[in-house]
Amino acid sequence: MHELKPLDYGKRVAYCQWFQEFIKIDGILNLAFFTDEAWFHLSGYVNSQNYRIWATENPHEFRETSLHPQKIGVWCAVSRKRIVGPIFFTDTINSDNYVKILEQFVSELEEEEIVAGHFQQDGAPAHTAKNTAPYLKTYFANRIISKSNRYLETEVEWPTRSPDLTILDFFLWGHLKNRVYATGPQTLDELKANIENEIRNISSETLIRVSDNMIRRVELCLENGGGHFQHLL
Repeated sequence: MHELKPLDYGKRVAYCQWFQEFIKIDGILNLAFFTDEAWFHLSGYVNSQNYRIWATENPHEFRETSLHPQKIGVWCAVSRKRIVGPIFFTDTINSDNYVKILEQFVSELEEEEIVAGHFQQDGAPAHTAKNTAPYLKTYFANRIISKSNRYLETEVEWPTRSPDLTILDFFLWGHLKNRVYATGPQTLDELKANIENEIRNISSETLIRVSDNMIRRVELCLENGGGHFQHLL
């Protein structure tokens, strides 16, 4: 299971309690975007910091790596209603590159999503950097779910080490890995095309089911005092 440190439990409980009040607002999950990025390697390996393999026993799973891997970065934003992305990148994410991703994301939003939407991100340094924070606040004000620091004041603190609570980590990256590599892409262009096609093929019904699953996960997290709950799903 993913690591949880002693202070994580209380932060996870606080977030889940906030979330249960948050979803009482009718239709709010249609306007709440959960975001993340991952590296897709041509070899078939998906490098997401929070990606995990679950098994009742040690799966003895190997991760294939290369000294000079061919890879493409993928950023997505997922709500109950739709997916914005994929937005591709090739360089390591720093604050400048992240702002460029956010600019493209915002350009694809509908007016209601900008006016009333919420934006979730994890606590990666580039996400809360000095020049990232003003951009986020311009469009989402305090409607931000993230790590809070001197540059970025958030509506609620996103709990660290919580891949089990966000759609991209517990659903999207694994879903894409199972399908993107099925045809054995031989070039990065083929890999990108497969990623785009598979994201477009995710139905609105699937997004609703995944969103409902996120709500269930929050309930179980609270029932277990912020601890692991995947064995109860």
